[in-house]
Amino acid sequence: MKKLSILMASLLFLAACSDDKAAEPAADKPKEQQAATAEQQQEMSEEGFITQVTQENQILVNNIYFTIPKDVKVQFDNGTETTEGVISDIRTGMKVSIDYNGPLGETFPMEGEAQTVSILNDEESAEQSEALVAYIEGEQLSSLVILGQPIVRDNEIGFLFNNMIDGEMTEVRINMDTHEYTVGGK
Repeated sequence: MKKLSILMASLLFLAACSDDKAAEPAADKPKEQQAATAEQQQEMSEEGFITQVTQENQILVNNIYFTIPKDVKVQFDNGTETTEGVISDIRTGMKVSIDYNGPLGETFPMEGEAQTVSILNDEESAEQSEALVAYIEGEQLSSLVILGQPIVRDNEIGFLFNNMIDGEMTEVRINMDTHEYTVGGK
């Protein structure tokens, strides 16, 4: 019993001696620090492939659902110049770069609101998009969540994905020339 009392007293003493600044609420932080934190959470971007376009004006890129507001800026980027686009140009399989203000909603998939959608239509991005579309159509996937950014090596695109219908996580490798693919090493 004495050991338990000593242990409890020690824990209370350590808690009392702890750094009070760690528990300081955000409202008590200096305004400069709050502004710096807010700035860090803004002007973020995500590059990846659109694997789903929903009826609710959302697109799924990697593992993030981006809401597409009516005033979103859509553009085509071929690597040397950009041209204006419209929301109806957005399709499943496209390689895109999304600019957004953070933070993202803490769900799975995460959620955010797009500020700019840049459809990457340079030759390499177009080849990668065609290969991904061939895989999505071949497997007849309606809900595909790519975990992280796809890895492109030589003439192959690879990624981990979570099929939201059955919840299975699988590795996929797609040959960009032939559009043949392997799922889970098969």
